[in-house]
Amino acid sequence: MERYIEAIMLLMAILFSSCNNISKRDGIEDISKNYNLSFSHKKELLLSHPRLAMSDSFLVIVSSGQDEICTVCDVYNEMDEVCRYGKIGNGPGEFIQPLLTYAYGNTFGLNEVGKQELAIMGIKQEKEKVMVYEKERLKTQYKRQRGNWIPSDYYFVKLDEKHYVSLTGTENGKFFTLSDSAMVPIKKFGESPVEYELAAINSRNRLSGKIVAYHGKMAFATTKLPYLAFYEMNNGNMVKKWSLYYAETVYGVRNGDLLFDKDKATGPALDIKMDEKYIYVLYMKQLLSEYDYYNSEKSCSDKVLVFDHAGSMVACLNLNCRIQEMAVWSKGLKLFGISQDPDISLVTFDLPKNLYAE
Repeated sequence: MERYIEAIMLLMAILFSSCNNISKRDGIEDISKNYNLSFSHKKELLLSHPRLAMSDSFLVIVSSGQDEICTVCDVYNEMDEVCRYGKIGNGPGEFIQPLLTYAYGNTFGLNEVGKQELAIMGIKQEKEKVMVYEKERLKTQYKRQRGNWIPSDYYFVKLDEKHYVSLTGTENGKFFTLSDSAMVPIKKFGESPVEYELAAINSRNRLSGKIVAYHGKMAFATTKLPYLAFYEMNNGNMVKKWSLYYAETVYGVRNGDLLFDKDKATGPALDIKMDEKYIYVLYMKQLLSEYDYYNSEKSCSDKVLVFDHAGSMVACLNLNCRIQEMAVWSKGLKLFGISQDPDISLVTFDLPKNLYAE
């Protein structure tokens, strides 16, 4: 068995050595503003794999492994639970595989991954009662063509009042989709993070990540590459403003596939959020080879990198516990995270005031 493992490792080393090896590091990792944050509140959650988003002054928590998938907490009232909504199923008010992808004003989006649908959810308050309701469901256009692999888009995010953006992630120039308010595609746009052309299916699998938007601006972070890109709506077109590698990585391209040097490449990036001033990246500063899903020390991060909309890294937030998801409420100077130490819990951090001073 040991000889078999050694043979596999030797084969992988040979394959990587035959690639077009590329080392990336833009050299902006060292910054002067480091902040050490300690959580000020901790609340145990009886949820599995929860995701977070801020919808106005409410924290939305979505978990597809529960009877009621959506939990809403009031950030002004000690994070009290004020509403629950939704069930797993295929009927009215039910979801099969919901993915929380964005919050916009008093609405948020649940991407039904397997059905290529986006459920637009609203939050309303009548007297002292808070309610979640489904405003509409938008169906994405997906046409199969014989002999061609055409992947469906995923991770739909509201860009502004008239547009959505989503991930396609297949090849250079066709990495994202801009759609109208009815989810009808307008055009493909974007660039691949790597310098060599990849086969479409490899690009989709290797360069997965997350997008986030704020009033016509969009940021994209890849999971396994420390890469961040920024786009902005300009006269009906999404224009790339900048992109950068914020930490060291090494990858190779061979026969249209992307191979990571896991003994030199760092990551992954776990989450990304954006507000009117900053982009926040929840990043693990470790080797990719050290990642271990079953060990929170190796699968959750204690570091949030903060960039402004011009691409400058302005701060690093060092957390005193590791988190796997986050939400940012800059109006209330709060950072929320999902911790697994030892049980799944919601933790709250106070953001540094001088980051938001005018």
